[in-house]
Amino acid sequence: MKSRTQALQHPVFSSRARDPRADSAPAGSRAALDHFLFAPYERMGGSGDIWLSGCEAMAPAARGHAAAEAAFAGLTTGAARPLPQWFEELRGRIAALFGAPGCDAILARSESGAEDIFDALARAALARPVVRIAAASPERPGDSEPNNPAFALRDRYGLPRDADAVDAEAARLAAEAIAQGRDVALHLADCSESGLAGPTRAAAEAIAASFPGRVLVLIDARQMRCAPQRIAADLRADFAVLLSGSTFAGAPPGAAALLLPPGLAERIETFALPDLVATRSAAMDWPPHLRDRMRGEFSALADLGLGLRWECALAELETFFALAPEPRAKIAAAFAREIRRHLAGAPALKLIDDGWRAEESRMIFPILTFDERGRPLKTEPLRRALAEPGARRGGWAARGRPVHVGAPLRIGAMKALRLSLSAPPVNDVAERLSEGRNFAAAFQPLADDLLEAFSLWSEIAAAD
Repeated sequence: MKSRTQALQHPVFSSRARDPRADSAPAGSRAALDHFLFAPYERMGGSGDIWLSGCEAMAPAARGHAAAEAAFAGLTTGAARPLPQWFEELRGRIAALFGAPGCDAILARSESGAEDIFDALARAALARPVVRIAAASPERPGDSEPNNPAFALRDRYGLPRDADAVDAEAARLAAEAIAQGRDVALHLADCSESGLAGPTRAAAEAIAASFPGRVLVLIDARQMRCAPQRIAADLRADFAVLLSGSTFAGAPPGAAALLLPPGLAERIETFALPDLVATRSAAMDWPPHLRDRMRGEFSALADLGLGLRWECALAELETFFALAPEPRAKIAAAFAREIRRHLAGAPALKLIDDGWRAEESRMIFPILTFDERGRPLKTEPLRRALAEPGARRGGWAARGRPVHVGAPLRIGAMKALRLSLSAPPVNDVAERLSEGRNFAAAFQPLADDLLEAFSLWSEIAAAD
């Protein structure tokens, strides 16, 4: 009987459920590439669009798209690169960029899929029934249930909770679950949808130390706002880490990864994935030594679209983290200053958590919008008007570029739209600096984007 690793030599892509991107690719290399990169309901957007939605999803910049195009050509023309080798290289690049020696990288189609994979592996590594303990979504109290305990990052009014209170709640929920005879998969938010974190890593370490062999920790770093050195330290602390290529890195939606510390894989002899998770996971997403321990079948041998989306992401991430920390921090601080400057002149717009944290380290900015009477505006039509010139009132259909911001997020009783900095514009500023421009000139195109976005935002708010 052949092992799964041997079976990967067969030129077969799918054995069960398929990603709709993998069916009937159109002729033409660029069209075929985009067929794999994007789902049918997605679009790349114009090259002149303003993308400030890196907390959620972005269209790939030219750098990422070119990397995916080169990889696609290498897989489909001439002496095609073997798919197993390509996926091994992708996982190796992710581990090299973020990982610690001996860690494993598993690819996933979504961040929630990576969470589900972690929970499945936790069930295999721990001896008792496992309960997931995570931040309530979206960051508010009221979602916690006996079988789905959750801690809140915000209070009922939408204000950030004190870190000690979040730590204490996570510790209490873990202790209660263990007292009930269950083990714990603790999901720690490194950076939430609005920029919050919790519980602290120190609290997670203390919880795990209090119940040896009963707790596994996942650092949810999908927003990609911490340094690779921090992620490597998490892995050395025996924490798993969830990454995304579809938020900060700027790849199309559908690129996530799970990094496992060396000790976790050693605790797993065999494991099974729930059917819904297995139908969205391909064999080549996994390292061979874990792939062969799975009971049941993967949905496919390879997910070409997932690999290409990670090519987009890695092109940006490898460029971004090759920069020295100082210019990265300087660009982020300038971005924050520009946002504060525009908000100071826009009475209809109000920043959530204003003054809660150091602005120079902030990259996600949730913003409330009010009408002239101080009533909050509906965020869904506002976001659509920003992104679709044809939806704007006042005859503005031909004016202004499309502006993409993060989806509405409920905070307390209201909803906010989010602006965020991401790797592609930082890389663009750094590239202009490398060409010899001074900082002001290198940053100016990004400043111009923010000026246009805020001007349009204020005009739309005034018209509603």
